[in-house]
Amino acid sequence: MDNLFREYETAFDQLDLKKISGYCADNLISAGPKGSIAHNRKEYEKKAEQAIKFYKSVGRNSARIISKRVMPICNGYSMVVVRWGLTFEKTGSKQVEFDVSYIIQETEIDPKIILLISHEDEETAMKKLGLEPALKE
Repeated sequence: MDNLFREYETAFDQLDLKKISGYCADNLISAGPKGSIAHNRKEYEKKAEQAIKFYKSVGRNSARIISKRVMPICNGYSMVVVRWGLTFEKTGSKQVEFDVSYIIQETEIDPKIILLISHEDEETAMKKLGLEPALKE
């Protein structure tokens, strides 16, 4: 499990869509304050690509895991609550923090994310901080 999140952190920091997607199950659910949606891998990649474009448009510089709490649910499944710290051009070294819960299907070889829940609407929270997408010229 530690390897999964160490590698996922690197992929998210680099906004590497293919690597991010590779840590997810073929079918997964993403949820947050606005609701939930079930995706197959291709659908998830489309949504993730939109999120990556948004992050780039607001000047996201880095993403780091601040803390991680693992809670076994039953044999083969755990919930992992991750506190993320992101930096942006506009915020300098000050981190913007948010939480995401992940349900992980544990296998000996290749654990996968089957559900991710954003605890807050990240886009709205960033807009409150004045992190608006850059206008294209």
